[in-house]
Amino acid sequence: MIKLADEIRGKFSDVLSSDGAFDEVLVLEGEIYRAKEGRRTLRFEYGGENYFAKIHMGIGWKEVFKNLTAFRLPITDASNEWMAVEVLEHVGVDTVKIVGKGSRGWNPAKRESFVVMKALDELVEVEDFLKELGGLQGRRRLELKRVIVRKVAESARRMHAAGMNHRDFYLCHFHILERDWSDWSPEEDFRLPLIDLHRSQIRSHVPMRWLAKDLGALLYSAIDCGMTDRDLVAFLRVYLGREWKQRLSDESTLWQMVVKRAGGFYQRHRGRKMPLPGVFQRFEY
Repeated sequence: MIKLADEIRGKFSDVLSSDGAFDEVLVLEGEIYRAKEGRRTLRFEYGGENYFAKIHMGIGWKEVFKNLTAFRLPITDASNEWMAVEVLEHVGVDTVKIVGKGSRGWNPAKRESFVVMKALDELVEVEDFLKELGGLQGRRRLELKRVIVRKVAESARRMHAAGMNHRDFYLCHFHILERDWSDWSPEEDFRLPLIDLHRSQIRSHVPMRWLAKDLGALLYSAIDCGMTDRDLVAFLRVYLGREWKQRLSDESTLWQMVVKRAGGFYQRHRGRKMPLPGVFQRFEY
């Protein structure tokens, strides 16, 4: 199976043959961002536009068995990424635009596959952006931060409600435009695309364990980004809804797991105890 959008079909000379076009994608050349375990991620240019290709050449039985013995499902091809993008697009979460995808072979250790995405204009990681907030000060700085917090919360809510968890749900995987923010006003909308979806899981609903992993990673990555207790309340109002206080109480087991996981990350990577926001004080770990 291979599908190529019209905007990149011209890059491949053998588009009349699915195998020929597939072979051309597998040997694409460009700036290598990652090459490991039978996978390559590279950036290339075509028609004045930039694209990323993630190419899977088969991870081998050793890697398959290593994942299985650790009770993890191995990522054997690129389909996980494009299915995750389809879920996010369906529920209205900003993400990457896929312009090509393909997979062939039945052997999970040798399956060849790829996904081609248009490079984002939003290049700045939100985790870094929140520390400076475009140089804004005073009221407008707070307004911009709250808009970002609510957008992240809305993306998390929609993704989890659709039965999908990210597995690497850190703020660095949300991106924002690098621009002059001095003329920004709250009426002006902007995107916060969510990326790096290759490890995502999709089910009818997200089990509590995986919700805790996603939300714990998000809390850990946000805690040193100038997040106040009111910022976290703003997140909860969107993620849990108007009855957020009651849901926080009713779902205390989940949120205890979230705080414990975030605190464990923080202790391991920062070497000290995580400062616990007031809204989570009841979940002391």
